[in-house]
Amino acid sequence: MKKFLTIFVSLMLVLTVLTGCARAKDTASSAEDAITQAAQGASQSGSNSDTAAAFYSGYMEEKSVVLNRITDGLSSNPDTVMSALSFLGASLSDLYLFPALYFGLGETSVSTALAVMGAKDVTYDESGNQYTVTYKDSDGHVSVLTGTYDNGKSLVCVGSMDGVDSVFSEVYRTAFGYVGQFYAIANDGTASLYQFAFNGEDGVVGLTTGGERPAALNGSEAADFPKTAKEWYAIAGDTITGVNAEGKAVSFEYTPTDD
Repeated sequence: MKKFLTIFVSLMLVLTVLTGCARAKDTASSAEDAITQAAQGASQSGSNSDTAAAFYSGYMEEKSVVLNRITDGLSSNPDTVMSALSFLGASLSDLYLFPALYFGLGETSVSTALAVMGAKDVTYDESGNQYTVTYKDSDGHVSVLTGTYDNGKSLVCVGSMDGVDSVFSEVYRTAFGYVGQFYAIANDGTASLYQFAFNGEDGVVGLTTGGERPAALNGSEAADFPKTAKEWYAIAGDTITGVNAEGKAVSFEYTPTDD
């Protein structure tokens, strides 16, 4: 079930920037312990590599590795430390899509996992390649996440809160790895778009604030397609490049931090 825990690696990137590596690792360890216990009942089902859950967790594995490398590099470089904060939304996007890690694993697995996150009144529906999870969050808001899975090729999700669509996500497997995008509308109406392309430990992340819902992906995008965003960061080997929020070019050699 380690694949299902990669969401917390991404989420802990935020804590790494804001509170320091040691505290972030402690928090991540506690979260992993809790989710491991909650997910044990889904382990056997999760071994089926044809499930939407297995497809999405494979994407999440690569995403967490690439985001960790880029964020580690940006936050440890004095000239780019503030740019690491741009990844707050990119990491928190995983929280909205957490139920997708259990698509295809059955209602018990979904309910048990979401209960650890504080969700109540969880219902799960699966019909062919269509999945729907409905639940109340800790504040009583009703959230719904629906997903359409094309076996081994793509997972497209739409999320809503209290009946208002607020999240749109796509993931495609490609010849080089994965491409994806996440579009969300905050409570104040501000829209954010995060676009991803991953090839093993290398990849590109694009960040755009404002604008309409993007055109759909098709899986034939180039490995550098997120570079069309106003702000983007890429890692290839030990080199990080990009353009920050102020439009300034970024380029430096990355040395992983010890902690």
